[in-house]
Amino acid sequence: MRCVSYTRTTSCKEDGKIPADIIKQQDQHIQEYLKKQGWTLSAKYCDRKKDTEENTAFEELTKDGIDRKFDMVVVDSIDRCGRTISCADDVLVKTFVPAGIHFAVVQDEFISIEKTKEELYEYIKKARYEAVQLKGMREYAVREQLEGLYTVHDEKYGYILSDDRRELLIDEEAAVVVREIFQMVLDGMLLTNIVKILNGSGIESPMVHNARVGHKVWPAYENKWLFCSVKRILRCTAYAGYWQKTINKKICTLPIAPILEEGIFEKVQEILDKRKKPRKVRTGKRGLFVKKIFDAETGRKISQRNFKTGERVFLFAGWANQLPKDESTYISFEIVVTEVRKAIQREMELAEQIKKKLAATEAEAEKYKCLKPYSQRAWTIFEEMEQVEKERIPLYQNYQTGKINEEQYLAGKEEIRDQLRMYDGDFSELMEEVSVIEKAYSNKNEWLETFKKENLPKELQPENINKWIEKVLIRDFKEVQVCLSKQEWKKYFPAEWMEE
Repeated sequence: MRCVSYTRTTSCKEDGKIPADIIKQQDQHIQEYLKKQGWTLSAKYCDRKKDTEENTAFEELTKDGIDRKFDMVVVDSIDRCGRTISCADDVLVKTFVPAGIHFAVVQDEFISIEKTKEELYEYIKKARYEAVQLKGMREYAVREQLEGLYTVHDEKYGYILSDDRRELLIDEEAAVVVREIFQMVLDGMLLTNIVKILNGSGIESPMVHNARVGHKVWPAYENKWLFCSVKRILRCTAYAGYWQKTINKKICTLPIAPILEEGIFEKVQEILDKRKKPRKVRTGKRGLFVKKIFDAETGRKISQRNFKTGERVFLFAGWANQLPKDESTYISFEIVVTEVRKAIQREMELAEQIKKKLAATEAEAEKYKCLKPYSQRAWTIFEEMEQVEKERIPLYQNYQTGKINEEQYLAGKEEIRDQLRMYDGDFSELMEEVSVIEKAYSNKNEWLETFKKENLPKELQPENINKWIEKVLIRDFKEVQVCLSKQEWKKYFPAEWMEE
C-alpha cells in the first residue's frame, strides 16, 4: 500500500499559541502509527505557514490523489487536514474514498477501510460539531461582545438586560434589597444575622428573583438566602458604577448605572476587610510521596497515613484513623522507602558505569552508529533541495521565452520557495535530534547529571524524591515498582551497556 502523510501548522480548532514543534509532533505520531500498522511512507505533504488560509500542499495532495499516486493518506488529526473540516470532508470522504483511496486519522484511531457511508458521515459530523463548539461559538460570542452587546449571562442581581441588549438596566425591586443589605453592614450587623433577617422576611433570594424577572432560563431553586449570596452582593463593584468583564481574553472595565450612593461601596469594603480573620496555615511535615505513589493495576492514588501508634503505611483510605486489620490492604512506609533507596542506589551505580563507557574510545563508534541514519537523511534532504533549486532555471527560461505567463511564473517560484521551506524545516528538526544525541553521549546527559554518584541522605526528603523519582507503583500492596526520572536519556545507549 502506497501511503502518504499530510501535516499542517494551523488547525480549525486552534485555541491559543501554536506549538513551535507542531509539525514535528504530527510527524512523530504518524510514524509511530505507520510502524504499528506495518505501513511505509512514500511521500509527505506539509503546509507549514502560520496562515489559516494556506492550502498549497493540501491542493497538491488532492491533485496527486486524483492522479492515483497513492492509496492511503495518514493525518495526525482531522482538524489539521485542510483549512476546515469541510475541506477534509470534500477531499477525503467525497473524493478519495469513492475512488478507492482511503485515509487514517491517528488521534481518533479511525481508518476509512470497510467503513460505510453512514459511518463516514457520522465521523465528519462529529468532527465538524466539535470544531464549531470550540471555535465557531467562541468567535461568535466574542464578536457580539466587541460590538457592545450583552447576553443573558451578564445579568446580575439588581440589573436586567435591555431589549436591545446594549445596556444593563437597574431593577428597582432588587435594588431596594441591595441598598438595605449595604446599610445593615454600615449599621454594624454581621453577615450571618443579615442572612437570617432576609430569610425571615420572605424576600426572594437572588436565584429565585432572577429566574422570575430576568431573561435567562434558570432551574427551580429553593427560596433561601445563603451566606455566600450576601457576600457576593457586598463585593460586587457593579453597584458602585463599574464592573469587569473578560472580552477576547482581555479584562475590560465597563461602566454601569450605580445602585448605591457615592462612597457607600468603599466604606463597606473597609468594614469587611477589617472583619477578615487571618487564615490558619496548616503546619506539619509534607508526605514524602505526595502525587507520586499509585496502584499499579488501576492507577488509583495511594495515600500515606501516620498513626498515633507509630505505624506509617500506604493505603487507599487516606482518612483511616487506625491501622486496618487486613494486612493485604496496606504496605508499610519502611518497605517502600527501602525499595526506593535501592533503586536510586542501583541507578547511580549504572550511571557511573555508563560514564566510564563514554570515556572509552568505543563510545565514539556507538555515537556514530546512532548518528549515521540522521547523516544519511541529511544528505537526502540536501539532494532533494538541490533538485528543487535546479527547477528555478528552466522555470525562468520558460517565462523568458513566453512558454508561461507572469502569473504562472510567480506561482512556480512560490511553489519552489514552499518546497525549500519544507526541506529547511525537515533539516532543522533533524539537527534538533542530532543535538540531543550529541548531548546524550556527553557529560551533559540529563540522566547522568541527575544520578551522579553521591551519598544518599539518612532520611529521604521530598526534594530528593522529586529529583530522582517519576512515580512509585504498588502491586497488591506487596510489590514495589520504582519508576525513576530522566529515563528517556538512556535510550541512546546500547542495550549491552545497561546489562553489564
